[in-house]
Amino acid sequence: MNKKILCLAGDGIGPEIMAVTKPIVEKVCQKYGHSVEWYEGLIGYAAYDVHNDTMPEETWAKVKETEGVLFGAVGLPDRDEQVEAMMRPEKRALLPLRKEMGLSINIRPITIYEGLESLSPLNENLSKGVQLTFLRELNSGMYFGKRDKDPDGNWASDECYYAKDEVERIAKFAFELGRQTGQKVTSIDKANVLGAIGLFWREVVTNLHAKGSYSDVELEHCLVDAFNLYLFTKPNQFRIVLTSNMFGDILSDGAAGLAGSLGLLPSASINPDNGFCLYEPSGGSAPDIAGKDLANPIAMILSAALLFRHTFKDEAAAKEIENAVQKVLGQGVRTKDLVLNGQDDSVTIVGTSGMAEKILAEI
Repeated sequence: MNKKILCLAGDGIGPEIMAVTKPIVEKVCQKYGHSVEWYEGLIGYAAYDVHNDTMPEETWAKVKETEGVLFGAVGLPDRDEQVEAMMRPEKRALLPLRKEMGLSINIRPITIYEGLESLSPLNENLSKGVQLTFLRELNSGMYFGKRDKDPDGNWASDECYYAKDEVERIAKFAFELGRQTGQKVTSIDKANVLGAIGLFWREVVTNLHAKGSYSDVELEHCLVDAFNLYLFTKPNQFRIVLTSNMFGDILSDGAAGLAGSLGLLPSASINPDNGFCLYEPSGGSAPDIAGKDLANPIAMILSAALLFRHTFKDEAAAKEIENAVQKVLGQGVRTKDLVLNGQDDSVTIVGTSGMAEKILAEI
């Protein structure tokens, strides 16, 4: 299978982690009979320095020519004050990309890897075997609702709006994933207080589950505040977590802390109608370590595994990468973000390129 994939390395550590991930993608393609036609584009301040625009038309054109995007990172805090607010990469590039390309479903797997339990703030009994998949609705809710503000500064409002088809779209994806994996789906809301939008979310999810022939998939509902507590007291009780845009943003960031490092956490944003996807690590541009061969490339590499799972539809190829990551970590290979003070001598500390080379060698 041949796919046209656009690489948007972006800012900070983005170019480094992208450079070491592409050979892994190519090796897995070779092994499983796929091929990639690579496209390259500029985004963020890397684009601004050339086009005076953090999301130039040239990049938009390339996005629309391809079937998926491997995305590094954007944003440089020391430059944000030098441009207009609407030119900052998050507002000019990321949000429009999600909306324009219909990337309504965000997938964020969070795993505490065997051998890395000590990095988690949870105790050893709680941290073992934690494996969560957050499904966050990405194109609606409060982040895209109407905004209003009193000119005299006495009040402000942000509307939280959801249409039935928007909730059904991500709920269907959750139920299909639950059916495929045999895992329970936990839907998050605030139906006890938000009598309009909270209750609406729960009703739509419940009705789809009942009427959509998903009786074989276990569904439970959980209030957002209770789930926030359970995330740190009984995380192993959950597997697939279905959330709205804002709740998903908050909860998945909190859950990211369970794994011990953002450098381990991939993500995918999917258009379920046409299959277009964007794959990116969950961490930021980390400009303080950019260019120093210190960045952990695992999140980017695992994002490439999601590329094989959702764009190539090849579960074996995706598992090839994920198993290679687990093997290397099991051998005690670590980047500095995965090392605690006083780590024993059995650990081998490597840089960005060293970690990628170890993973490549396992494929």
